[in-house]
Amino acid sequence: MKRPSGSSLLFTALSILALAPVAAPAQQPVQVQPTPAQQPVPVPTVQAHHTVPVQQTGWYAKADVGVAFTLNTDLEEFFGPTPGSEVKFDPGVRFVFGGGYRVTDWFSAEAQTGVIANSIRSVTGANEDEAVFSNIPLLANVRFECPGNCPVSPFIGGGLGASTAILDADNLDVNGTAIEGSETDVVFAYQAFGGLRFRINDNMGICVEYHYFATTESEWEAQNISGHIRFGGTETHTATVAFECRF
Repeated sequence: MKRPSGSSLLFTALSILALAPVAAPAQQPVQVQPTPAQQPVPVPTVQAHHTVPVQQTGWYAKADVGVAFTLNTDLEEFFGPTPGSEVKFDPGVRFVFGGGYRVTDWFSAEAQTGVIANSIRSVTGANEDEAVFSNIPLLANVRFECPGNCPVSPFIGGGLGASTAILDADNLDVNGTAIEGSETDVVFAYQAFGGLRFRINDNMGICVEYHYFATTESEWEAQNISGHIRFGGTETHTATVAFECRF
């Protein structure tokens, strides 16, 4: 057996290398980077705030105070005819209170009473005129107010009823006939009014008001003297501030 030569061995080795499969380079495994978990998108929430609805109907009470200007009126009789005589009044005071019911947010019915008083400044033919003329009205009113929950609400209204007319004389001497004391008479009365209501909160408010108040003629008697004292109808203009509370 022949010993293979070096060249044969080299040829054989090259042939084996040529036929052997080429080893693929080791591939790095693909690493998938984990993605962070998606954070939930915050959804804005609407918080419902419970509000108490404004009372549109219900009871209320109010009181007003202010200045009263009663116009001059005729002195029709002072225990006898007094043609052309006149009674003049000083500025006075009005204090009235009452209450009512709001039927709707724009219409109310109410009742009120109080006092309107003026000192007598002068009487035609009087030697002494120390006296006070007063009215105590009892009126049923209707009131119309601008609807809605506005900070400022205008309103108007009017009323009918009766009034107790009071003549309180310390010393009233007309044409030589003097009287002292107090007498009353019940007369027909009516009024018209308007103003602005300033809202404090859902229940309370301050009102600035104008009132026109009028009565028919009033008549009084005196003891031990025949005849009457009779004033013509009176008209009074008042400007007041009122406090109102709704329930």
